[in-house]
Amino acid sequence: MKKQFFKKITVLLFYIALTITLIRCSDDTPTKKDDPNPITLNFGITTVSGAWPNQTSYIQGVEDLNFSTIGNEKALELNGNSGTVSYNKALYASPFGAPATLVKYSFNDNGDTIEEERIVVPGANTFSTVYFESENVAYASVAGGISKLIIFNPTTMRITGEVTLTSITKRFPEATRTYYLDMMARDSKLFMGLHYENNFAPLNDSAYVAVIDLNQKVVEKIIADKRTGMVFGGQAANTGMIKTSNGDIYVQGLGTKLSGGNSPSGLLKISNGQTSFDPNYFMDMQNATGNVCYGIYQTPNGRSFTAKVEDETDFYEFKTGEPQFKYFELDLENKSSLGAVPGLPTTYGSRRMIILPYKDNKLLFTTATNDENAVFSFDTTSNTSSKLFTSTGGYITGIEDLKK
Repeated sequence: MKKQFFKKITVLLFYIALTITLIRCSDDTPTKKDDPNPITLNFGITTVSGAWPNQTSYIQGVEDLNFSTIGNEKALELNGNSGTVSYNKALYASPFGAPATLVKYSFNDNGDTIEEERIVVPGANTFSTVYFESENVAYASVAGGISKLIIFNPTTMRITGEVTLTSITKRFPEATRTYYLDMMARDSKLFMGLHYENNFAPLNDSAYVAVIDLNQKVVEKIIADKRTGMVFGGQAANTGMIKTSNGDIYVQGLGTKLSGGNSPSGLLKISNGQTSFDPNYFMDMQNATGNVCYGIYQTPNGRSFTAKVEDETDFYEFKTGEPQFKYFELDLENKSSLGAVPGLPTTYGSRRMIILPYKDNKLLFTTATNDENAVFSFDTTSNTSSKLFTSTGGYITGIEDLKK
C-alpha cells in the first residue's frame, strides 16, 4: 500500500515538473507582443486575374503605397472573382456562389493575410451588400433562393438578427429577380435600393427604395419614383447611395433607356429627417453629362463623382473589347456636371471603378485598360492626376484604407 502511494506521488510530481517546464518553454517562445519589429499594414488590396469564368482573386496588405508596381507574390489566393470592403482594419470578401458566404480577413504581425471568421447563410446564393454601423452592428443582404437582411456583429462574425424581405418580393410577383443593392442607415432606418426585373428586363421605369425600421426589424414601406429607374448600385461596392454632411441621402438610378425604357440616369434625394423622395429635387445625370451614368461617389471634402459610359451600345463592354467608362465630377447642388476628371484614361467599368480618399488632399482612382491596371492619384487642389502605381497581378477590385 505504501509502495503504491509513493508511486502515485512520484508520477504526480513528474507531471507537475513537466507542466512547469512546458510553461517556461512557452514563455520563452516569441509572441506577437514580443515581436520587436511587427509589420503594420495600412492598406488592403484585392486583385483579380484570369478570364471569366476561370478567375482568381488575391488579397494582400501593404504598409504604404510608395511603390511603382505590385504583384501577387505576397497575396492570399481566393477562388473566383471577389471584391472587398473594409471596416475596423479588416477586409470582408463575399465570393459568388451558394451558399452565401461572407469571410473576414485580417493581417498578422508578419504581414500575412489570415481568415478570422466567416458567416454562411444556407439557402441563399450570395451576399449583395454589406453596411457597417459600428463595431458590433452591421447589415448584409442576401439573395438568390432565400432573401433576407442579416444583422451581424462584425467583430465576432455572429448573426444577431434578421429582417424578412418577403413584403419586398411580393410587391411584384411577376419579377424573376429582385436585387438588393446598396444601403444607408439614418435615424434608426435603413434605406435599401431595390431593382425588379423580368428575364433581365426592368419591370417598369421607376426607382425603388425599401425603408426598414431597425428598431422593429421590419420593412416599413417601399418608396418609388418615376423620374429615374433601376436603383442598381454602381461600379464598386456601396456606390448607389451617398449621405452628405447635412444628413441628406442621394440615390442614383441607372435609368431604363438602355433597356428600351424611358427613364434617364438620375439622382434622387431623401432629405434629412424624411423617409420619402424629395419631390423638388431631381438631377437628370444623363442630360448633365451627355450619356448614361452608373453610380454615385462622395469624398470627405464634399466632391461628388459618377461613372459615365462613352458608348452606351457597349455598356457591358463585350461588343467592342474596349473600355467604355470615364470618371465624371458632379455639382449636386446645381444639378450639373463639372466634366471628366482630368488625366484619367477611359476605363473598364466591368472591372470596378473605385475612389479612395488619400493623404494631402488627394484621391485615388482605380483604372483598367487593355494596356495596364493602375491607380492614379488626383490632386484636388490643382485638379491634376498622376499615376501612382500599376498592378501586374490583375485588375483591382478592392483598395481599402485600413487606418480608418
